Amino acid sequence: MGCDARLVDIEALAKMAARFAGRDPDEHVRLELADVIAFDDVMWRYPDFLARAEAAYELLTSVSLTRPASFDGQCQSLTIRLGRKQPDAQMQSSDGQRDLTFE
Repeated sequence: MGCDARLVDIEALAKMAARFAGRDPDEHVRLELADVIAFDDVMWRYPDFLARAEAAYELLTSVSLTRPASFDGQCQSLTIRLGRKQPDAQMQSSDGQRDLTFE
């Protein structure tokens, strides 16, 4: 994947991160600490949202979604294990890792 396509994907993921945090991704924000301008740009470019977008991009591009050799045309499932403990007991397995299953 080219650098331009990667940047477009990172932007889309950063906008989603801002939206999930309850912010308007295109809102212009100016953050001042004393006399120092710490941030002056649109919300989706805030460093936390960019870091989340980078992490999501790395995860999404590292998972191989190729069909197994035994694929028979039926719906297959993919489970991704995340190492962080989650408070949601329904989503938590006995070893403290969260399973996300896509079907």
